[in-house]
Amino acid sequence: MLKRFAPLICLMAAPVTAQSLPKPTDFESRSIDDHSFGTIGWHLDQQAVENVGPLIVWLPGSGGMPYFQSYADGSVGFSFPPELLAYRDQAHFLLVDKPGISFQAEMEFDEERQRPIELDNKIYRDGLSKDNLVARAALAIKAAQRELGVRATRLVLIGGSEGAQYAFALAREVDAHRVVVWGGIALPQYYDLIIDYRLQAERGEISRSDAQSRIEDLYATIRSIEANPLDTTSRFQGEAYRRWSSFGPYAAVDDMLLLDIPLLLVQGGADHNAPVLNSDFAMIAFLSAGKSNLTYWVYPDLDHFFQNVDEKTPSDEVSQAKQVWGRIWEWATR
Repeated sequence: MLKRFAPLICLMAAPVTAQSLPKPTDFESRSIDDHSFGTIGWHLDQQAVENVGPLIVWLPGSGGMPYFQSYADGSVGFSFPPELLAYRDQAHFLLVDKPGISFQAEMEFDEERQRPIELDNKIYRDGLSKDNLVARAALAIKAAQRELGVRATRLVLIGGSEGAQYAFALAREVDAHRVVVWGGIALPQYYDLIIDYRLQAERGEISRSDAQSRIEDLYATIRSIEANPLDTTSRFQGEAYRRWSSFGPYAAVDDMLLLDIPLLLVQGGADHNAPVLNSDFAMIAFLSAGKSNLTYWVYPDLDHFFQNVDEKTPSDEVSQAKQVWGRIWEWATR
């Protein structure tokens, strides 16, 4: 089974990226040495650094992936959506390193699994928790705001996949003006796994009894995780117990409901990494609470990466990322 909330990985041939896509040298790198959180690398794009505009903070998906990746075959990869950073001439973009993960790196590729081999080290495993990611991002944001001063007109958080889970908690810490998330969830990630097993059974991929058996195994794993919440050696779906003990039981909708700023939740109806049934609950919660600051867009035929899964879709129209990110950009900056 694939790990939930897979990292956003865009692999492209080097000649394609030479002219139009971001490069590590487009960013000015800084670091903060904090006694609680270690070294926090943060990177501010320089394309429009003297201009006045919003400060956009990208919160990446799961896994030990650098923002910029290079591979032996000449291709390059990103753990951010290039379609979003195409607007960096209109804003200030901030990228914050995960603990122990470099800003850029030469990566190995697993041919059998057809995916990059993620980086891994003790600093990463020890520091990977929801609260740590929130605190590290908050320190970097405040440093970037001090550096930019009046050139940063508003603060917009944009989180994808795992980044979508802690974006709302971070928004409360840094007084964000708007929050956009995609491929996220409203209810706990543990519940997201249960939804996935049930859906596999309804699609006929596994039997209902098999789904129930897997769910019972999940309950046992949760008991083990909650009994050893700081364990960084035991793994579940590729991540340490420490990571799961902070993300697994957390319901993002609780922080969402405490915010009165404009919020945008974008979801693919064909997303198997983050089933839409989970994020659907957010709108129910807002309507039930009489709150009107949540905008919810569902693209019925798009998956976790804004790819159209409709078999009748022409090959040159499979990726809808450019169109979706264009619409998101208009909402975030209007």
